[in-house]
Amino acid sequence: MVEMSPRRPGRPSLGERKQLKVRVIPEIKDAAKRAAQSHGMTETQYITALIAADTGLTNLVTPIQQEELPHTA
Repeated sequence: MVEMSPRRPGRPSLGERKQLKVRVIPEIKDAAKRAAQSHGMTETQYITALIAADTGLTNLVTPIQQEELPHTA
């Protein structure tokens, strides 16, 4: 007989998290959404990366991928 694992299937845990609630004007929300999408990130990942970059905690999060500019000779 196979024993069932107490954990449910799904995506792996990202570790301990705390919620941060903020209210912003619609233009900021829209800009964050567009920027996150352009970097292939969720809004939470994008905003977290911005805070990490500003506070020097970049080792804790996925960095924002900067678009590489074309090289000119």
